[in-house]
Amino acid sequence: MIGIVIGNLELDVLTSTVFAIAAIFFLGSFIFVSRTNDMIGALKSLLPQRKSRKPLPGPDEPL
Repeated sequence: MIGIVIGNLELDVLTSTVFAIAAIFFLGSFIFVSRTNDMIGALKSLLPQRKSRKPLPGPDEPL
């Protein structure tokens, strides 16, 4: 039994199964990370809490 034949490359059933499981795991982890990534929350945690509505200080001004 031949698992996959691509040109001159022949992969047996076990190797092609391992590659398929690894590809599914990789894509699943990519989807999980992209769905649970909270960029707005991460950016808000980096910015200082504003108590007034005045603009943030410039690069030469003290905080």
